[in-house]
Amino acid sequence: MKLKDILQEIENRDSTEQLERKRYACATCGTTWVEAVGLIIGRKEGQEDLCLRIGMESETCETCRMKARECQDCGSKDVYEIRFNSELPTEDRPLTFTGIRTVNRRH
Repeated sequence: MKLKDILQEIENRDSTEQLERKRYACATCGTTWVEAVGLIIGRKEGQEDLCLRIGMESETCETCRMKARECQDCGSKDVYEIRFNSELPTEDRPLTFTGIRTVNRRH
């Protein structure tokens, strides 16, 4: 079955989407991209459910609990997740400097 056929079949069913959008940026080459990760389930009475899994979550590192991502352009592992504007808080917050510490390193 081709992807086009699967998408058409899911459109003809009662579908449930559980997709999460994530934006990433490579610190090495500056490339940014958006990943959709999740599951789309199409249900129809009298037929088997049709499930489409999109994307894949990276496994977390056992030591630091960070997810190992890789840039598709340059192959760098120096990749960061960026929040979408809609996820950022919109209210103005006053600046506080109570948590700032000065660290002096002497060798």
